[in-house]
Amino acid sequence: MGCSPQLAWIHAVIGSKVLTVNRSLAITSLLFVLSPFLVCQTPHHGSDCSTLKYLRHKVSCLCGTVDVCAGDICGRPSDYDLDDDITVELRDKGGTTIIDSKKVIVETREEEGTTQIGTKISYEKTERRFCFDGRGDGNYVLAFVMHKHGVPQPAVKFPTNYSSKRRKACDSVYMVEWICPK
Repeated sequence: MGCSPQLAWIHAVIGSKVLTVNRSLAITSLLFVLSPFLVCQTPHHGSDCSTLKYLRHKVSCLCGTVDVCAGDICGRPSDYDLDDDITVELRDKGGTTIIDSKKVIVETREEEGTTQIGTKISYEKTERRFCFDGRGDGNYVLAFVMHKHGVPQPAVKFPTNYSSKRRKACDSVYMVEWICPK
């Protein structure tokens, strides 16, 4: 049985719409299945100083050294156009109440090392140290406040679980990002 030209045109329009809907459903289904993998592969951009993005440190003392870094390259605060003074705040576990605050102590000492070709050399090593003594066991936040031209920058926070009974060396190094988004 033949169709009139007018009915053939209507059948073609309906057929293409069905084909379009089927194609859309197939693509939507594929994206739905792949979405968990695509979301999990999304990189994190920048550090957020207002949240506790760092893993909780488990420490045997509330002491350590501070390195100012950009990624995994660390240097002096002045290398990043910051003032040399860094304030370390010991805060409650929520990170809002300051329990104690100290400026880091800059220590420079002479050390010896060996070059790649085996030559022994001496060099100066500078560390920025801090220590909070006499605190009870528990969860704290260590907040590192750097200054630029005397103006405090947003604090970089490290959640910390302190236990005086923990059998770990007291040698924590805190690699603090030098800049945080506002």
